[in-house]
Amino acid sequence: MKFDTKKIKADAKINFEDAWLSTAGILPEKSPVDYIGGIGSPHPLQGLIQEIRDVFLSMGFDEIENPVFIPEDDIYLQYGPEAPVILDRCYYLAGLPRPDIGLSDEKIEKIKKISEIDIEKFKKILRDYRAGYVEGDNLFEEMVNQLSITPGQAAKIISLFPEFKTLTPISEKTTLRSHMTAGWFSTLKAMQPKYKIPIRLFSIGMRFRREQRVDAGHLRMHYGASCVVMDENVSIGAGKKLSEEMLGRLNFKDINFVKKKATSNYYAPETEFEIFSGGVEIADCGMYSPIALANYDIEFPVFNIGFGLERILMLRLNLNDVREVLYPQFYKAWDMTDREIAKDIKIDKIPETGDGKKLALLISGISKKYADERSPCKFPVYEGEFLGKNIRVYVIEKEENTKLLGPAAQNGICVYNGNIYGIPEINPEKLDRKLAGVREKGIPAGFSYLDAVSNYFAYEIECCVSRGESDKFIQIKMAKAPSDVNISIGDIARRHITSRKKEISIKGPIFMAVEFNIII
Repeated sequence: MKFDTKKIKADAKINFEDAWLSTAGILPEKSPVDYIGGIGSPHPLQGLIQEIRDVFLSMGFDEIENPVFIPEDDIYLQYGPEAPVILDRCYYLAGLPRPDIGLSDEKIEKIKKISEIDIEKFKKILRDYRAGYVEGDNLFEEMVNQLSITPGQAAKIISLFPEFKTLTPISEKTTLRSHMTAGWFSTLKAMQPKYKIPIRLFSIGMRFRREQRVDAGHLRMHYGASCVVMDENVSIGAGKKLSEEMLGRLNFKDINFVKKKATSNYYAPETEFEIFSGGVEIADCGMYSPIALANYDIEFPVFNIGFGLERILMLRLNLNDVREVLYPQFYKAWDMTDREIAKDIKIDKIPETGDGKKLALLISGISKKYADERSPCKFPVYEGEFLGKNIRVYVIEKEENTKLLGPAAQNGICVYNGNIYGIPEINPEKLDRKLAGVREKGIPAGFSYLDAVSNYFAYEIECCVSRGESDKFIQIKMAKAPSDVNISIGDIARRHITSRKKEISIKGPIFMAVEFNIII
């Protein structure tokens, strides 16, 4: 079954707790399939991670997890005077303080209207929450279990306390890892007294950077692969040779090392190199600065190489947008046939009741029958019982010297070559050559503007009667977009159309109106 998402959201705005409880009843009780079997498709990034893991492991490197939470002080130990600039790109962790909640007599009375709970027990729960003995995500559960109330009642009680809604996060002196190197120093310090050198390690994981924007070349979270060699005799020459072998196993040929003019302070001067293949930068390597190493009491030289996995995939997949690599569900230009696009074009607002659905058909039929009648004019559509009330409904045009329906009201919808067009259903000989081809070869959506508008009018009358309104005049004049005529186009189809610079041409003069009133 499909959810009526608009109704669910509307109900939740009115009363979240009641809506939340009631939605349990709309979930399926049994499934016709077991969802077992077949072969899934891996994310290309995870496939690359496994490939790189295999390369590192086959070259004798041990895998390790580096810390993700990096104290601010570590950035200063690694970067020295450069640290403040580096910290500008780091995310700091922050948390909400635990509020000190008091229970006034007035508040207690409001609570008791929800449930006759043991107030002293509730006070203890709040004290334990404040002291950290009860975690925030366990607060509702503690209230339900200790106070013998329902989750809905717990939510209503918590909503009485604005203290929870007005909390401001307080920043800590801990950052999220912005580069894998931030974790290597503490890892090597911990391992130095326990392991024999040479120590060869690799780690693959996420890096977080506070980019000013997210676009085709920038992400705020991406994956990095990094390795280190710690040994008393390791040199930049040995590191370059290692890098060539490693990248060669990843099918990168013609490796070129270019020395960076401005070396990062955690590298030793003149030892940081950008690595290119085919004119594209694919990695960065260098020797860690003896000063940074000494700050962690590390006694041996360390070579490091690191590269961004999304960059490698962009090259392999011939993509120009890094967002498409990591999040294809949001940014990939989906391939759709005209028939698939047509299936993604729907009438938006549809009557919910049988009475409403019948009324929509009547509005469409009478409008089509008298479409060319000169105005002003008015034609009865329905008179009788509707949702327990007696109503009259008319199609109407009040202006003079025109027709009941505007020229575009009966347009059909066709998809052709990835474009969506509104095409006249009548007088096809008057179409220009382009639109004539669309009508002849296009895939129809299966309904017209008139069908969509008639459903909208019936839906609105249904809502008016339900709200107790006694009469209403409803009109649609000009259409400039699909939503103007109660037509929706799915997100996937829109993404396909916009990514390929195709056209959505649902527009034209509609000039269609209905009038309804309740018969007293």
